[in-house]
Amino acid sequence: MQSLDPLFARLSRSKFRSRFRLGMKERQYCLEKGAPVIEQHAADFVAKRLAPALPA
Repeated sequence: MQSLDPLFARLSRSKFRSRFRLGMKERQYCLEKGAPVIEQHAADFVAKRLAPALPA
């Protein structure tokens, strides 16, 4: 498997992504729920919304 370091380096220089910031409500939600819950939400989103677009 390739290292993801070059990808993340390119993303860190993206103007579009550098403008993204969580609002106060979103930040508070993340703090209240904690990283494990947010990570599970992200995994569910990918599985339900993104993965079907590229079936194996």
